[in-house]
Amino acid sequence: MKRLSLFFASWFIPRSASVRDPDIRARYGVLEGWVSIIGNTLLFIVKLYAGIAVHSTALIADAFHTLSDSATSIVVIIGFKLSRKPSDKEHPFGHGRVESVATLIISVLLFVAGLELLKTSILAIMHPSKTWVSMDVILIVAATILVKELMARFSFHIGDHIDSKALKADALHHRSDALSTVLVVVALICSRYGYFMVDGIMGCLVSVAIFISAYMIMKDAINPLLGEPPSQDLIRMIEDRCASKPGVLGVHDIISHTYGQTSVSSLHIEVCHKESALSLHRIAEDIEEEIGKETRGLVVVHIDPVNMDHPDYHHIKGVLEHIVGDHDKADSFHDLRIVGGESDICTAIFDIVTQDDIPESDNQAIIDEIKDAFTAHFPTMKAVIKATPKYSYKP
Repeated sequence: MKRLSLFFASWFIPRSASVRDPDIRARYGVLEGWVSIIGNTLLFIVKLYAGIAVHSTALIADAFHTLSDSATSIVVIIGFKLSRKPSDKEHPFGHGRVESVATLIISVLLFVAGLELLKTSILAIMHPSKTWVSMDVILIVAATILVKELMARFSFHIGDHIDSKALKADALHHRSDALSTVLVVVALICSRYGYFMVDGIMGCLVSVAIFISAYMIMKDAINPLLGEPPSQDLIRMIEDRCASKPGVLGVHDIISHTYGQTSVSSLHIEVCHKESALSLHRIAEDIEEEIGKETRGLVVVHIDPVNMDHPDYHHIKGVLEHIVGDHDKADSFHDLRIVGGESDICTAIFDIVTQDDIPESDNQAIIDEIKDAFTAHFPTMKAVIKATPKYSYKP
């Protein structure tokens, strides 16, 4: 089915394989939007005509639910057209997040449609209308379920192909419409046997399905706007690229922001303090170039020189591994630096990483506990400890 969807898309999109090209990606989004608008408009006419003919509140409500899909598809088209606009003075990172805004608008429209449907359905329960529906009408309405499921799969396939949450949200909207139509068919069948109140009850269930879809879509839209963590695949890729470079001892403090298809990433690499500035600069530039090609974005590499030649470095590191490993809220430490040549008056500087479920408000207490344990082992040595922010990641 996915191959068929992509084959259909290739008829309308030149260079359809270049999905990383912002213009090609936008063409996919616009195509999905128009397919949805045309399909939903035709289904709306069929459902509305049938609903009026048989006086079914659930079917009429379902028809307008289908029409609301067209409204969300219009939002998708506008969102994709705006998202491919280049950066400007007011938006230096481009307009990629417009796609998330469009997804958020889709969820709001769904909530509104669900509220209207719920209101109509409650009135239908309170004042049920007696209708008798022929099997021909029921079969026609049932056939629209298949059409909506095909539209949902087409949107899912295109959304998955270009990694678009907006298209996946539109697909979820299609599927909720298909499921609501299933409930309508049940109501129509029940009306043939005199259970007229089922029409309004099914309308209420349809509204619940719409609310659930709206919530799921809104959640997916808000996360990129608020800032979501980088994927584990991205973190592993960065670790692999850094580990492949001779002289890189470790990587930490990975930070990544996304603006649609534009990404901005930064990271710290640990290197030997004896390397020349020119050599370290070359390593940083090589890593920036390789990761930048993978992410198609800006990458900044920060250098952390590590002095491993200090006579007590490995002893201090071993003690820290024991202290941090036994702590119930600390996960690891990194970027250990020893300042000063004499063991009894030197300073140990390092960062700790707390466990994922530990709030940042606990950081100072954790630092104090680790510092006390460190001082117990090295009474004359000073420890300078920082907690890595939650938005920084360590492989």
